[in-house]
Amino acid sequence: MLFRSVSHRLQRMALNAAPTLKSCRTLTLTGANEPMDETLFPYQVVGAQFLASKEHALLADEMGLGKSAQAVVACDQLNAQAILIICPANLRVNWSREFTRFSNQTRPVNLLLTKADRPLPHAVNVVSYDLVAINDDLKKALIKLNWDVLILDEAHYLKERTAKRTKAIYGFRQWPGIQSSAERVWRLTGTPMPNNASELYTHLKSADLEHRNYWDYVFEFCDGFDSGYGYNITGTKNVPKLKRLLGQMMLRRKKEEVMQELPPIRFQEITVPRSKVDLDPWFLENWYPLPGKQGQFVRELEEMDKSLKQTILTVKKGAQTRYKDQVAVLESYATATSTLRRYIGLAKMPSVLAILEEELKEKTIDKLVIFAVHSQVIEQARHHLRKFGVVTLYGGTPTKKRQDNIDLFQHDPATRVFIGNIQAAGTGITLTAAKEVAFLEQSWVPAENDQAAMRCHRLGQMRPVRVRFFCCEGSVDEEVSRILIKKTRDIAIVLD
Repeated sequence: MLFRSVSHRLQRMALNAAPTLKSCRTLTLTGANEPMDETLFPYQVVGAQFLASKEHALLADEMGLGKSAQAVVACDQLNAQAILIICPANLRVNWSREFTRFSNQTRPVNLLLTKADRPLPHAVNVVSYDLVAINDDLKKALIKLNWDVLILDEAHYLKERTAKRTKAIYGFRQWPGIQSSAERVWRLTGTPMPNNASELYTHLKSADLEHRNYWDYVFEFCDGFDSGYGYNITGTKNVPKLKRLLGQMMLRRKKEEVMQELPPIRFQEITVPRSKVDLDPWFLENWYPLPGKQGQFVRELEEMDKSLKQTILTVKKGAQTRYKDQVAVLESYATATSTLRRYIGLAKMPSVLAILEEELKEKTIDKLVIFAVHSQVIEQARHHLRKFGVVTLYGGTPTKKRQDNIDLFQHDPATRVFIGNIQAAGTGITLTAAKEVAFLEQSWVPAENDQAAMRCHRLGQMRPVRVRFFCCEGSVDEEVSRILIKKTRDIAIVLD
């Protein structure tokens, strides 16, 4: 097992290098009932020590480096008993498993799954962001308890300051927020800045590191322009100052820095020729090639960028009549671009699925993970590859079935294909049974693609991983790739 490659000597060196803590214990891990011979990697020891030493922390290790294990051990270091974990819905069961695996204490674990469920004091309570956002009674019950530790898993879910879940946790106006009842607040995410620097504001503000309003922060650290529909962010400025500010709460390690034992990962962009794409004559005549109408739509939508949806909502609530024309324009672009992307995704499916089917049939690949955006694309892929044993995870997958599908793919040799929506299946889960990943579509958000790709490339993976992005020649796919490259570079400037 990969964990066993770490010597106790290296572990002790890491402990000596980390800050001295109260209640520090030996970090050889034990299960709930019997000792285990697994130990943390040295960088994980340092990470656990970092969390335990902070009232407000952001652990931003790259995906697959075991952030949840570090958080569990940090709870043990502090002898924390009242623990609240807020995470995406599909990760609730996984957190119960993490405490069983990595803690040397036996704590009751209370999974809050329905509106009727209530938290327990002196226990590990696990609840989803969605449930916290919509259930006022639950929010009140959570804030009444005193939490030793509040863990916000996949904390990039709190990037939007106006979102209900962000307000519920970080507070809003007279509402103090759930975090006000916690002695320590730990944020875990491999992608703290999914798109741009504005998304760091909520974390800095909630940790008392940023005391200005949102727009003062944006104007200092974000390049942009007024499009007439709102302020559109195009990049980052004052990077050294922003990094110093962020450095007061963030610890981030990359795989190549701390995990040389992990096998390599390779990325490929596969172009599907126009001749192999199933497009009707009208579409070919009116929409091909780029830069034509496809490129125009994408570029104009890029200018509106992340402010698009929020602007629509704001205008609708605030002045429906006065700004109805602007609302109509925004919605038309959003609808047209979404339709265009879905159409391209479906049009390239016959060619792409034929390639994947042949590889599975000839067993040049044993297991395959597929990601897409649209449910129609997912369903077409599921139907086409069903003979190879397929499980899916997207918005329509029942909560109780999600972990079952993951376990089936991980452990059943006859289940060779996992197909997931990038948002629903792209965070917090482990799919190391496969070393092949295929993106039929990509998200606009680079962090979402990165998160999804790393489901296979993480602790426990013993084989080199290949990630392929299938792009339709001369289509919206090429514009999306261009935008993602630019965004990725901007993010790296701040975080790396």
